[in-house]
Amino acid sequence: MNTEHITAIIIEENLIEAQRIEKAIAEQCPNIVINEIGTTPIETKKIINEGSYDIIIMGLKVGKDYAFEILQKTSLNIQDKELILTSTEPEGNLKTYRNSAIDYILKPLEPLGIMGAIEKAEQKIMEQKELHNLTRGKSKPLNLVAIPSTNDVKIIKVSDILYLKSEGKYTIFHTSKGKQVVSSTNLGAYEKKLAQNNFFRIHNSFLVNMDSVVNVQKKDGVYVEINNRDMIPVAKRKKESLFYYLGIK
Repeated sequence: MNTEHITAIIIEENLIEAQRIEKAIAEQCPNIVINEIGTTPIETKKIINEGSYDIIIMGLKVGKDYAFEILQKTSLNIQDKELILTSTEPEGNLKTYRNSAIDYILKPLEPLGIMGAIEKAEQKIMEQKELHNLTRGKSKPLNLVAIPSTNDVKIIKVSDILYLKSEGKYTIFHTSKGKQVVSSTNLGAYEKKLAQNNFFRIHNSFLVNMDSVVNVQKKDGVYVEINNRDMIPVAKRKKESLFYYLGIK
């Protein structure tokens, strides 16, 4: 279970509704901390500009202003936060806004609806933090990978690696020269070694050199196409972090 705290603010002109959201989160999501509640446009702008938070839970309207009219008047880059909208409007009427919101909660607010939206936001935040942890650090990218065996040590250029596949306790290197090299080291170890190179763990069984990816297929599941025409599946839980990594909205 994740014990790292994620922070949120609630922007809702109806204080009772805001308190219901806060209570539901406190009871069901102990790792979510509500930092502040805003009920007026003036409070909202101050909290958004000066507050510290990961998630914004916001009514579609605050006073006479719509949520995005308020957000546009602040210094916030909405792409840096997870936005959850609350509204009495039917889903179809929120189509324009949902492009920038991870989810919406239809009023009257119910705990299950609140929890579902929070879980989506929490998952995306943790995936982005995981991605950040994988790509940070001071170590330099590798140029070569050494793969020892009983009789020799094979040296592979990192640029020649298309992807790595886990096969039980072994890892199979698929290279641009059409060769496959077997290593007795597990895939997780290579994920750490190649963290500073452009490699991404798109699936529990696959670590892909993103420089070899030529296409991302989004029909009937998500797959990445390698430049040798191999199609590699993307795990559902990795989809959001992969799209974030590639800048796909």
